[in-house]
Amino acid sequence: MKLRGLLTLAMAAQVIVTAAALLASYAVTGSAGFGTAQLVALLVSAAVAALLARLCTRAMENSEAERVSAQSAALSQARSDSAQMTQAVIRTALDAFIQIDDSGVVLEWSLQAEALTGWTREEALGADVVDLIVAEPLRAAFRQRMARLVPELSAAPSGMRFEVSLIHRNGDRILTEASSTVLRIGERSIINSFVRDITQKRAAEEQLIQAQKMEAVGQLTGGIAHEFNNMLTVITGTIEILADAVKDNPPLATITKLISEAADRGAALTSSLLSFARKQALQPAEIDVNELIEELAKLLLATFDKKVEIVTRLGGNVWLAYADRGQLSSALLNLAINARDAMLDDGKLTLTTRNVVFGVREAVAVGAGYAGDYVEIEIADTGTGIPQAILERIFDPFFSTKEVGKGTGLGLSMVFGFVKQSGGGIKVASEEGSGTVFTIYLPKAETSALRPTGYDDRKIVGGKETVLCVEDDRDVRHYVTVQLESLGYKVIPAANAAEALAVSAEGTAFDLLFTDIVMAGGMNGRELAEQMVAARPSLRVLFTSGYAYDSLHTQGRATMGAPLLRKPYRKAELARMLRRCLDTAVDSAGDAIPTPYSVQADVEAFLRRQAAEDNGPTRPRK
Repeated sequence: MKLRGLLTLAMAAQVIVTAAALLASYAVTGSAGFGTAQLVALLVSAAVAALLARLCTRAMENSEAERVSAQSAALSQARSDSAQMTQAVIRTALDAFIQIDDSGVVLEWSLQAEALTGWTREEALGADVVDLIVAEPLRAAFRQRMARLVPELSAAPSGMRFEVSLIHRNGDRILTEASSTVLRIGERSIINSFVRDITQKRAAEEQLIQAQKMEAVGQLTGGIAHEFNNMLTVITGTIEILADAVKDNPPLATITKLISEAADRGAALTSSLLSFARKQALQPAEIDVNELIEELAKLLLATFDKKVEIVTRLGGNVWLAYADRGQLSSALLNLAINARDAMLDDGKLTLTTRNVVFGVREAVAVGAGYAGDYVEIEIADTGTGIPQAILERIFDPFFSTKEVGKGTGLGLSMVFGFVKQSGGGIKVASEEGSGTVFTIYLPKAETSALRPTGYDDRKIVGGKETVLCVEDDRDVRHYVTVQLESLGYKVIPAANAAEALAVSAEGTAFDLLFTDIVMAGGMNGRELAEQMVAARPSLRVLFTSGYAYDSLHTQGRATMGAPLLRKPYRKAELARMLRRCLDTAVDSAGDAIPTPYSVQADVEAFLRRQAAEDNGPTRPRK
């Protein structure tokens, strides 16, 4: 019963008892005056009142005791629930929970903290947190930082978030993010921290940043190389005309040759830039690898430190390889630079070539596309070598052992991708302190003999057909028009896709569309060709570009297989590509008519392998 009700009941009882006593005294004496009977009645009433007061007091005391007991039990239960809830939060949190006092002694250490640091809860409780998770050279500085941390946290009610480098029990470095708050208990300060491992996250962010930088540089490089190729197309083409005009004047002929060679070097440079930017499709062709390596060795001698000895061991009568020359040059240069970086003071870089014949087992062992004839290129150095622990990861994208900013982690993965795309194989052998050997296997070209002398000086053949030439660069368009007319073709020039479509809409007859792929305006060369071929199925198409990767890899069905003349090009290359397009037989629907298949090359290859087996086949070194 509530206190107010109890008091009301006691007062009512007192009134009733008093009235009853007075009525009783009146009945006995028959008098309303104050006498002995009335005194007795009042005493009885007073005794009853005292008894009721006693009973009320006891009831109130019991009620208060029950209330205090209930409040104490509720508070105790709340504290228990809160503690259980706190422990549940700590146990189920994804981050590690570490509680220390202001002297750094560990008061609480969650299961996640055990997983993060390697120290168990029993080992951590009561220990100095700095001794557990901070590298020894940094402990003094860390303790100073902790001394400043408590006042800073006290001034920040919501706590602080910061990054800190910790050390695992096994010695591994851990980059963490800590969220800390301080709790005051009397004169004591308790620091509660949730700590998460961000080592992998930070590594991924750095790789992403590095990749974005490389992509930005690649876009810039590719754009510059594209414009530079337009200029080189005019230079390389017009110097041919000039060279022909002054061929009877030796001094001037020498000058034109120097200009031509400089233009070739510029073309090689832009090719390398486009390879770096991954803006260039593979264009495999027959390659004399001995000649290419001799050129590479000259470049390395001119650029590497004189302490690095460069040795070439080129096999005699090495077959022609079938691969993209520019990409192979880039791959070998990449491997050579890695070898130089691995030779700290001095050393020897050895470039070796030879012919090898693989059976199925040997081809599978090096990851080659098929059994058969391959050209082997070996790049060996006497550097520090590659640890066995990471040897299997060296071809992974973004994996690099170099310092941040000194390597992208893409070099070897690009080499691997080029070799595999070329149908070849690659292997690596290395021991720490004993150097590294990379071996590349490229498929042999179909022709079994070395390239004949004067290969690039074959007779230039022109024609009488009409060519619609679409080029947005005015100088290049003028140069191409002059060259085509000098070959006997009739030329219809157009500055963009809109002009070309207008020519087609007028019904003007032409046999071949020769168009740049990357052009200013709303339609590029690929889209133009698709639209024209849809209206004229028998139309022949020849693409040209100095920036061909994106365009080739988004080619439509109608122009699939249309050849590409890569800028810069010379008159002989232009003439051969034109005849390649115009001389291909097509049916009424515009589809190419397959040429008769000859088994002569297969027969010759079989006979060569048989002879090789009879004389003892050439096998790769193990």
